[in-house]
Formats: sequence, structure tokens, C-alpha cells
Amino acid sequence: MKRIASILINIGVIAFLSACADKNSGSDEQINSQITKVYVNGRVYTQDNAAPWAEGFVVIDDKFVAVGDAESLKSWMTPESETIDLAGQFVMPGFVEEHIHPDMATESYLGINIVPSMGWEKVSHIIETFGEQKSDDKWIIGGALNWLADNGEKMHQIDALSHFTTLDKLINDKPLLLWDVGGHAVLINSLGLKKLGIDENSTAPEGGIIVKDKDGQPTGVLRETAANMAYEIALKDLPKGRELINSGIKPIFSQLNQFGITSITDAWARAYMLDAYKTLADSGELTLRIKAYIADPIEWLSPEWKEAASNAIANHQAYKVDHWLNADGVKFVLDGSAGGQTIIMVEPYEGTSDQHGGPWRNDPDYFAEKFSEYDKKGHVMKVHAVGSQSIRTALDAIEKSRENGSTLRHNIAHTVFVHPDDIKRFKEHNVGVEFSPHFWYPVSGWDIIRDELGQRRLDWAFPFKTLKNEGVAISVGSDWPVAESPNPFLELETMVTRQVPGGGGEILSDPKERISLSDAIEVFTIGGAFAQNREDIIGSIETGKLADFIILNQNLFEIEINQVHKTRVIQTVVGGKTVYETKTETEKGTTNGSTL
Repeated sequence: MKRIASILINIGVIAFLSACADKNSGSDEQINSQITKVYVNGRVYTQDNAAPWAEGFVVIDDKFVAVGDAESLKSWMTPESETIDLAGQFVMPGFVEEHIHPDMATESYLGINIVPSMGWEKVSHIIETFGEQKSDDKWIIGGALNWLADNGEKMHQIDALSHFTTLDKLINDKPLLLWDVGGHAVLINSLGLKKLGIDENSTAPEGGIIVKDKDGQPTGVLRETAANMAYEIALKDLPKGRELINSGIKPIFSQLNQFGITSITDAWARAYMLDAYKTLADSGELTLRIKAYIADPIEWLSPEWKEAASNAIANHQAYKVDHWLNADGVKFVLDGSAGGQTIIMVEPYEGTSDQHGGPWRNDPDYFAEKFSEYDKKGHVMKVHAVGSQSIRTALDAIEKSRENGSTLRHNIAHTVFVHPDDIKRFKEHNVGVEFSPHFWYPVSGWDIIRDELGQRRLDWAFPFKTLKNEGVAISVGSDWPVAESPNPFLELETMVTRQVPGGGGEILSDPKERISLSDAIEVFTIGGAFAQNREDIIGSIETGKLADFIILNQNLFEIEINQVHKTRVIQTVVGGKTVYETKTETEKGTTNGSTL
């Protein structure tokens, strides 16, 4: 970018640095190290309702100290300041990604990284090649396969069986665990089943399913807590500490920065990941901010994992690092996902009179008791709830907390099939809603759900505009790597269109739930900041807030909506520091990828 020197006297800078001197006990070295950066000649979308557009802003250290038009910024230009000419480029606040799984993304990055859209021929080649190149006999973890079926039937839209024999043909000398695209079921090869001791006599843990064929033999598909049971064992072979940080977490965070993501919510955090985040935060290596919801011990089967979760929740303050890391949240998972009838509905599934889905992944009585306990201790809860009954159960718990005087910002994750009778309850009880826009345009799993629930209930999916009009606090998250990509521009576009990126074809559910682009940007910036209880420091470009912003290659408001998904990030800045910037013309000519 073009940098120009200014010769104007800056009275404002002197005043600001004087204030910093008082705050920092007069450290001359600290003050002199602060560089004034004046960004000018931009199209700055601030997400500040009082002044939504600006021509530039000033950053000192990690904060915005001025935002306004060109004339108002002139006084900040001095021979010592650095002026950055934005050359008319579009600038906006960094994205606040409110539901992501860095642990699972890291595992796929270090293991087998596949997505259903690759097609089975490529997927099977990647799996087989990885097995051939891996020299040890440790567990292999990865994902994601397409939706796994029961009874050993074919995976959804794939000419391969949901059966351990499918994986045995590719890797049979090492234990292998692959998640399916829903993130609530795994497929394991025969060696893995043997190491886990799973056979025809095995029973699933509470909240889980060991899928068996018509003859009572395990197929290799495990759902919900049964999948976690295997996962705990496989994770023992995963690197930890600095090795995990350098080889897995840092590359994942780097990719998120490339998509303009400046703050994330780890929606199912484990103790060893929190330890890694703390190491990064303490050493100044974090390139994005983290809010963590620690998975409740009910999610785990072994005493070791339960104890680790309990200790992390009890000692969450130990993970607090300034504005970088906060782990005061707790995560519950009430139901599951499509493809296994594990989402729980108020009314029965289509063609049945008594099948409401399930089993409950987290026992509802336990959930209600622990929710109340955590709430009284000041923990914010995020509750995974997809089906109408699980959403209602989450609402019941939050309503009770409100009756007891709680004002904590509890939220429901995904919030897909909201029963019409429950719409008003969100605003009445101050319940936050976190939507997953990667799943609300027509994707392969929706035809499964249409068959299970019928079009009437499919039209309930993601009532965005209805809840927005009700005044409900809304945030969004990709759920990556359950979604194929964390690319927020796919989400921005499809929140508006409810069609596949690029437009055209089927519209998912009720088209009246489409929203405007400005609303989509709002929930992905200040909406996420509010959900993280950080709206006073991030989520918009305003004086006094942390300087988290992104520069894009096109103005989102000046292009056709079906072109938004093609947007590229030119630069990502977190706390005044550039954490991503395109370097070459080759990079500038490519589109953000859809996988790791």
C-alpha cells in the first residue's frame, strides 16, 4: 500500500500520548515505541450505527483513537506518524466467528483432511496414501466423510458403505477414526474396533449409539457419546503442548486470519487446547481472540477426561489473558445432527407415531441441574440444540435462570428447528441465538432431513428475520470443520439469498427469512462480539475499541449479492498488528479456498 509522509502538527497525538503516559506510569520507552498509523482514503464500514461510514481512522498501539472523514484525520499526521493510503479499498471490522472447533480442524490438518465435495475417488486415494506414508501404528484421526447411514448402508450420495470394510480396503494395519460431515458420528476400521473392544456384545454408553447390522454385528459407525468414547482413546496419540501448537494450531489460526477472522469461539473446548491457547496468549503469539466454552464432563466417558473437564471449568480464571483469552463458558450438547435421527423433535418424525429422535446426548435432568449450578457460579452456557424439543428444553433452563435473577448471556447453538410456539420466548427471556449459515442453503444433508421431518418443519429452519425483528441477540458461526470451510463470505451471501453460493436453484425453507447484507454483517461482527461479552472492545470500528479490522478486494455493498462469496481478504489486522496480508500478484488472483 502507498505510504505518504505528513508535515502537519499533531496536537491530538500529543494529548493521547500524555494520557498513555499517565496510564503506563510515565514509561518513556513504552510511549516512544507507539507508532501512530493514520489510514486515509478508504471506504470504511464501521458497524457503528451513529456513523456507519468513514473515510479513515487512526491506530495507536492496539486501539482506534480516531475515526472520521479526511479533514478530521489531518491533525493526526506528523513527520513521525505513518500514513497508509487505502486507495478507496473497502474496510470493515474483523469477523467474530461464534462457533468453531479448532481442535477438530487441527486433528484433520495433522491427519486425514477430506471433505465430501472431493468425491469418493479422491477421498479414498487421500486416505490410502496417508496410511501408506504413516510409519507408526498410532491412531489416525480425520474427516469428514459424507453422512453415515445405519445398517451398513451406503454413505449419503457416495458409492461406499457406512461399514468398517470400506476403511479396511484403504487402511487395515493402523486404527482409523473418521468423522462424518455432521460431526456427531464416526466410522472406524476393524483394527480400531478391535482395539476398542467393540463387538456384538458391546453396549453403548448413555447418550450414544453403537450401530449394528441386522445380524447384530457392529458396522463401525458410532454416534454421539459412543463416538466420543472412541475419540478419547484415539486422542491419546495426538501431539500436545508446543508440538501441537506449532504443527497444528498455528496453521489453523493462520488460515482463519486469511479469511478475515479476528475473534473465535471454541464451542467444545478441552483442557489440553486451553493449555495451548494460554501458552500462545502468554507469549504474544495469538493472532486472534478466543472465547472458550469448556465441554461439560458429561461429554466424556473416562475418569481422566471427566476430571480434566471438571478442573478446567473450576479453574477457568487461570486461562484468562487480557482481551485475548477467556474460558468462562460451559458447553452442553442436548441432541445430535441429521443422518441418524439424533435431533430431538416435539412432534414425531415423518411416518412414525412415537419416534421423536435421540437419544438425548446430555441427559435433560442432569442438564437442568448443572445449568442452574453453573449459572449461579457465573458461567455462561452455550447449548447445542438442533431439534424443536431440545431447543425447548434449553429455553426452559434459561427461563428458570431468569426467574432466579440471572442476567448472563446464555445462548443456544445452531437453533435450527424452532417450534413456532417458542419464537416469543427468546426475547422474553433474553436468550441469545447462534445460527449456522453454512447449513441454511441447500446442501446434501437437507434431503435426508426433508424425508425425516417433512417440508412443513423444514420451513421452520433458521428463523433469522423473525427473531431479528423480535429484537433477539443473534450471532453466527460456521461450525468448521463440520462445515467444509470457515469462509465467512460464503455465509454472508447465503444468509441473504438462502441459495447455493453464486445463486440460482432451490431456496432453503421459508424465503421470508432472508435478511439484508447489512444485517448479515452486523451479526458477524458486533453480534458475535455481544455474544462473547466483548461488544465494548471489538465488533466495530470506533474510537477506543481494539483495532481489529480487515481490508477487502471489493466493496460488499457495490457488487451483486451472488458475487459476495468471491471476496478476498487483502489484509487482516488484530490489535493494530497485521496478521495476514496478500504478498504477491499470484495470491491476489486466487480465491480463498474451501478446505484446510
